[in-house]
Amino acid sequence: MGIKVKSTKVFKYLPCGHAQHFDREADGSPGECASVHGYDRSVEFTFAGEPDEHGWIVPFGKLKAVKDFLEYYFDHVTVLPADDPRIGDIPDVMVDSGGILGTLRVLPSGVSMEMSSLFIWEHVNAYIYHITKGRCYVERVRVYEHERNDAMVEVDQDTARA
Repeated sequence: MGIKVKSTKVFKYLPCGHAQHFDREADGSPGECASVHGYDRSVEFTFAGEPDEHGWIVPFGKLKAVKDFLEYYFDHVTVLPADDPRIGDIPDVMVDSGGILGTLRVLPSGVSMEMSSLFIWEHVNAYIYHITKGRCYVERVRVYEHERNDAMVEVDQDTARA
């Protein structure tokens, strides 16, 4: 087994609200997570690959696009899963600019930390692969809901480069 060189970058303080429409109590009533509630998410990336001529895996100065992406989807917004049947019941006035949910973001595969990790990985890995000309990839994305809960996606080099 050869030496692997990696680096990490953490983006903190991404406060957002989310809801899990399918959360139910034993009696069938909506659970606590069925209503919009919020956390201060953090996202940790592990980058792997070949160092550049400066010894860097990923130049952190080129991560503004990643920061912008994370802020768009997770900073002072409400995120809901695309399969939430209640989305269609939200009046336009609530989701228009200036509306109470004017910053609604709909994620394709869910808003759990697990699915958020996958969503972020799919977008950021492609960007990292592009800016490093295939030299590096995102090996892991770990999303923290708060200090007690997190989830992650980890991929090997072949999967990331595919």
